[in-house]
Amino acid sequence: MNANRAASGRGWTIFVRVSAALVFAFMLLPLLVLIPVSLTSGTLLVLPTPGYSLRWYQDVFHNPIWLNALRNSLIIASITTVVAVALGTAAAIGIWRLAPKVRGIALAVISVPIVTPAVIAAVAMFIFHASVGLGGSMTSIVLGHITISAPFVVIAVLSSLDVFDNRLMLAAASLGAAPPKAFWHVMLPIITPGIVSGAIFAFLTSFDEIVLVLFLGSPSVRTLPQELFSGIREQMSPSVTVIANMLIVVATAAIIAVELLRRRIVVAGEKK
Repeated sequence: MNANRAASGRGWTIFVRVSAALVFAFMLLPLLVLIPVSLTSGTLLVLPTPGYSLRWYQDVFHNPIWLNALRNSLIIASITTVVAVALGTAAAIGIWRLAPKVRGIALAVISVPIVTPAVIAAVAMFIFHASVGLGGSMTSIVLGHITISAPFVVIAVLSSLDVFDNRLMLAAASLGAAPPKAFWHVMLPIITPGIVSGAIFAFLTSFDEIVLVLFLGSPSVRTLPQELFSGIREQMSPSVTVIANMLIVVATAAIIAVELLRRRIVVAGEKK
């Protein structure tokens, strides 16, 4: 009887692992196709490639259009991340201090930009920014990206605050530490993994965003995803696969970093 159960358990484990491998292959193989295509020596997006070359990587890194778009994306994403982290962390601490019922309502309101369809949010922001004279500027894009990025920071920081013992802040206050000092030396080191996770999500959200840029941007302010979209629609040059590979590498590295931070938060919660 025990042998049958053990055999059944091993069979189920093998089935689950094989199913997981097939799902991963189904999701990742289309992305892996971009690697050989980006190394093609030809001018068409075809497999098999006529040969291999780095000509399209050289084209991207020597093309002022791509470089300008990359510079704009990095500037916008960096500013967005800094502001979103500051606002999101403050909002998360404020929500965390609320009563449980009120906390749920506040979190639901904060999460509205995440669940709102991107086109609807873009149209609303376009109308509002145009009415105050910000339409078509980098400032307009940054403000839009902060709006959709800050909720991710709030959620990430709240996950760290769930394992934080507020008695530590009371102990610091009893020893004479002012609230800012207690926050800097007691709370901040513990919730740093959540802040970093939120910063990564905010950066990726801004760096990869395309819908808001199409509405809020202008011909003089073009981002990397916008140029990628234009390249796919107009030229279909292998250069677009180079940019796509770059975005995939950045996103993969960020996801790995977030997972490592998540495990650190879980370990901290278990120790608590």
